[in-house]
Amino acid sequence: MEETDALSKLDAEEDWNRARRKILYQKLVCFFKQCSVDLLSFEDVRSRLQLVQKLDRGLQEVPLERIRGSVGRFDDFTSAYLPRKRHLQDRWERVDVAMKAGKTPPIEVYQVGESYFVLDGNHRVSVARQLDLKKIEAYVCEFPTPVGLSPEADIDEVLIKSEQVNFLGRIGGAAPPAVREIAFTCPDCYGDLVEMIETYRHGLDETNENPVTFEDAVSAWYEEVYGPCLEIIQNNDLLAQFSSRTEADLFIWAWKNNKILEEFTLEDEKP
Repeated sequence: MEETDALSKLDAEEDWNRARRKILYQKLVCFFKQCSVDLLSFEDVRSRLQLVQKLDRGLQEVPLERIRGSVGRFDDFTSAYLPRKRHLQDRWERVDVAMKAGKTPPIEVYQVGESYFVLDGNHRVSVARQLDLKKIEAYVCEFPTPVGLSPEADIDEVLIKSEQVNFLGRIGGAAPPAVREIAFTCPDCYGDLVEMIETYRHGLDETNENPVTFEDAVSAWYEEVYGPCLEIIQNNDLLAQFSSRTEADLFIWAWKNNKILEEFTLEDEKP
């Protein structure tokens, strides 16, 4: 029995050392891909996305690759859940031994969209990923949100979703559903959209006897500006040429580069 325990501890130590060596590789990959090695902080996400309501979803099997952050231990592990700090070793190795023996309880997570954040069980997630497991049992509580998060959520996505939350609050609940579904992959684009609608609202003010509210301007802007442009994008299948972008991305790019596009058009019209 003692020999078995000793071998289990040696295996756990090797798993730990292998996990620690992988950190350098992850940093190199993220350096070239310009991604972050940091876990997301749930409290930061909660604040930015204005998460309030919490729903108990019970015990589920959660894909490990969709665990994107932690409630309180986001500094202790990388985004691939590799252990960053030496003092984690003893507990990490004990969890390794217990997990291989099938003696670890379910973890607890918060769900936001398609991403998960660990409330309890960060070491178990780290060990499970090191053992190449695909799923882990978890008690899930979901925070519903109209913007959600993708399974690959990172800090850039959180920032964009935060802008989307602010945009939805600005346009009000009476806005056309299609406006509420506008989705960007570019930072600050929701701010650009608000600026555009505000400019359009000022134009309406000049042609109307009574002042036009921002909420009222949104519907008119969609009918006269965004909708027709969207048809052009769709009819010319422009999105197929930019598969990683959205229709809203192409729309805002065209608006920002309107002068350049006009110059190209004038050049083409020259004899």
